[in-house]
Amino acid sequence: MFYRTFIMNYNYYKLIFTLPIGHIINFHDFSEEELTSFYKTIGKNVKRIRKEKKVTQMQLALAIGHNSVGHIAKAELCKYDKHFNLEQLYKIAKVLDIDISELFKN
Repeated sequence: MFYRTFIMNYNYYKLIFTLPIGHIINFHDFSEEELTSFYKTIGKNVKRIRKEKKVTQMQLALAIGHNSVGHIAKAELCKYDKHFNLEQLYKIAKVLDIDISELFKN
């Protein structure tokens, strides 16, 4: 069972769920800019590491199960609202022989 608590915080109310065992779950409103920046960081890292490893977009696309470079190219640039999902990031990390955390670094 969740317990709801409203807390006044800098001119707005924030909904906080408290679990029976005393844990608190804070909910955060993520802005579009924040998420876009996150996706752009991942795309830039994929592109940089891919180039360092001398892997083409086509080779990477085929290795993770795509038959064209379209999604890879758009996701690397974060164009047309395209980005990599978790499964793709896992596969990319395996193909490029890196730890997946490398893709998230600023």
